[in-house]
Formats: sequence, structure tokens, C-alpha cells
Amino acid sequence: MVETYIITPNYNGEKFLEKYFDSLFNQTYSNFRIIFVDNSPNNNSVDYINQNYYNELKSGQIKIIKNHENYGFAKANNQGINESFKDSECKFIVCLNNDTEIKEDFLEKLVSMSEKHLEAGSIQPKMIWGQNPDLLDSVGLEYSKNGLGFNRGAYENSNKYNEEEEILGCCAGACLYRREALKDVKLEGEYFDEDFFAYYEDFDLALRLRWADWSAWYCPDAVVWHYKGGTNEPTSDFTVYYNWRNYTWTLFKNLPNKYILMNIHFLIVTEILQIILNLYRGKFIIFKAKKDAYIKLKLFLDKKAKINKKVKIKNLEKHLILKWKV
Repeated sequence: MVETYIITPNYNGEKFLEKYFDSLFNQTYSNFRIIFVDNSPNNNSVDYINQNYYNELKSGQIKIIKNHENYGFAKANNQGINESFKDSECKFIVCLNNDTEIKEDFLEKLVSMSEKHLEAGSIQPKMIWGQNPDLLDSVGLEYSKNGLGFNRGAYENSNKYNEEEEILGCCAGACLYRREALKDVKLEGEYFDEDFFAYYEDFDLALRLRWADWSAWYCPDAVVWHYKGGTNEPTSDFTVYYNWRNYTWTLFKNLPNKYILMNIHFLIVTEILQIILNLYRGKFIIFKAKKDAYIKLKLFLDKKAKINKKVKIKNLEKHLILKWKV
């Protein structure tokens, strides 16, 4: 019986894999398998695993899915989840970035909290910024009434946030999802929305889990170091494009039309600020991001009608904040 499956998308992440695998195979909890989904254009990461983890591959503890092109973070995770769910004994999915290193009781603490909170669809660990361990990377997701998504606690002192508490949702860079919860919010055959490719897909999933009445909890004792920016720089054209295109899609897909109209002043200001800030940085790709977002907007309005909604907007709204930091 394998209870937990770890899904790791990889894109040219060979330099991170030694720490990643060493920390995984030093866990106090051992009832897991790894689904490693490689989106890299080369075979360097796969070759590294073949050379260093032959026994784990042979036993099935590591399974590699090799894609011929970069399918993106969302689809890679879905591939891993679908492979995991072939095992009827799989109870938990742990999404874990390749550029991470986990504390030895990381999996044990996540699974233990999920068994404590049976209503929880997801559990968030304490993510610490690997390059600067005095600072936090994320202790969950925050979603603002203006549509902006934030990593809760980002860049704050890593000694903070030491209490177990309910949160809006979890950062898919490192978190646990319950099988039943993912099945409950599956939309058009997908768990993460593959149209997003990368960025904001975990906000979208977090909001859909909330609509379906699944809670999310923060587990401060499960610790992971995230060497963020290892694959894509935060100010690259790639990041700017997908981040700000998907911001718009997340908003219109998950918030009711009436709610959007009531808060339209916040949304217009936020859209304008995105453009001004990115032009100031010389990122003219922001125009393509916004153009593509609105050209395909109907697709996401149609998806909104298919979301599994078991609660009223007031149940979701109590988890929303108002925060400005584009």
C-alpha cells in the first residue's frame, strides 16, 4: 500500500536534484513514491536519476515521465496526479518543486495534519527562502479583492508564523492535496488548469477547493527550503507574461460576475498599475499578456459556470483580503 505520491515537474533542474533527492530519501515517513515529470528539452536530469537512483527506479519508488517538450507546470502536475491515481491506495498528493530541500519529518508532519483535519483539501508547509533562510518564501496563499494573489508571509522573518491555522489555500510549490478533494474539483478532466501553463494555477485550484467547501490548513512544523527563481527569474519576460495573463483569467474564472462589478474600481486600477509598473521596467510584453488574457476571456467565463460550487460567495469572501503590491 502506497499512501502518498510526490509530484515534481522538472525543467532543466539537474543542479537541484542532489539536495532534492537526498532530503526525500532521509524522511521519517517512507510510504511514498515519486513521480518525476521532466519537461526539459534535454535528458540531463533523467540521466542524473538513472545514474544515481537505479535501485529506486527499478523498485518503482521513482517513476519518470519524460515529455518531448515543455508542457508547463500545470500539465506536468496533472500528468503526475493521473499516474498516481492509477493506484487505488493513493490518499495524498504532495506537489514539490525540484528546487526544494525538505526537513526530515516534512512528509510525516503533512500527513499527520491531514489526518487531524479531515475537512482539509490541502495542507501548507512553512516554505523558507533557500538562498536566504532568515526569510520566508510562503506560508500559504492570500487572494485580494482586486484579484492580486500573494504568498502569505513572503520575505518576512522565518521565525514568524509558528502556529497551526486555517488559510485560504496552498502554494503548489510545496503542499499536500487530499485525493478526494482533487477529484471533487476536477474540471474538464483537469486538476490544475492547463491553459494557465504556469503561474496562478495554484490560486485557481485553491479558490475552486474553497468553492467546493474544502478548507486549507497551515502546518508550521513541516519545513521546506525553496531555492526560488531556480528555473525562471521573477522579472523575466516569461514570468511577466504568464503571471499577468493568468491574473486576469483567475479573477474572471473564479469570482461571480456580480462581485466583479461591485469591485470593478479595484480591478481597473490594478490592471492599469500592472501595465505602468512593467513599462517602467522595460517589460513591453505586458501588452501581449493583457491582450491574450482578454481575447480568450470567454473560455474562462464558460469554465466558471462548471465550477463545483457548494457554498455561497460570503463563505469565500471571508477569506479574501484587500492588498496592493503589484
